[in-house]
Amino acid sequence: MSIRIKIWLSVMLGLMLAGSAHAEATLVLNTPFFAPITSPGRDGVLDLFYVELFKRVGFKVDIQPMSAERSLLNVNNGIDDGDVSRVLGIDKTYPNLVRVPEPVMFYQMVVFTRKPNFTVTGADSLKPFDVGILTGWKILERNIVDTRSLLKLETGTQLFSMLDKGRIDVAVMEKLEGLHFIKSLGLKDIKIMEPAFVEGDWFLYLHKKHEALVPRLAEEIRKMKQDGTHKRIFDSVLKRYQSVAGA
Repeated sequence: MSIRIKIWLSVMLGLMLAGSAHAEATLVLNTPFFAPITSPGRDGVLDLFYVELFKRVGFKVDIQPMSAERSLLNVNNGIDDGDVSRVLGIDKTYPNLVRVPEPVMFYQMVVFTRKPNFTVTGADSLKPFDVGILTGWKILERNIVDTRSLLKLETGTQLFSMLDKGRIDVAVMEKLEGLHFIKSLGLKDIKIMEPAFVEGDWFLYLHKKHEALVPRLAEEIRKMKQDGTHKRIFDSVLKRYQSVAGA
């Protein structure tokens, strides 16, 4: 075999191995969320959405549960690759995070209660009540102030159990997650107050070592919205909760 052929075969083998390694690369994303956003069964809206999204750019994705604060610290320190979704501007506090500029979903932080109807008009409307939230939700910690009491809990089960037992008057949580806990715990007569306490867009954040992926991911998110994939995935999950608390 000639030297030129040997060199050519070596180059081709190297390219094949490199392509194989890239195809099998897995990015680890952290999630502080519960079903139906992300789920241990990998059937939450972002579980399904990210499997399709990262497949389109040639990666696999592994989504692992983690507390809200620890998730951001791990990604900022480069221990993990990204966080499934956060509000605009979180990278000001965690400077090693880069934001994929196309939103992945619209969130609503809403008030759940058994109290008589009242209108949610920002922080002032919650001041007369004993309020519960989840630890690490910065947007709620910043906006809920001067209430009669504020209890921070680790899990949604704890939060809604406290609401069910009357130990707090209201629970503030992302709407879809709250609907999940109402359904899974079999709770009755819990209302969702309107309008939402806080709402807006959530974005995928990655560690800066993956900054080169950001434009590709943003483009594919836009394409998934345009071709209907985004809506199909979200609708398939959200229909599970249509009859819960008037959702």
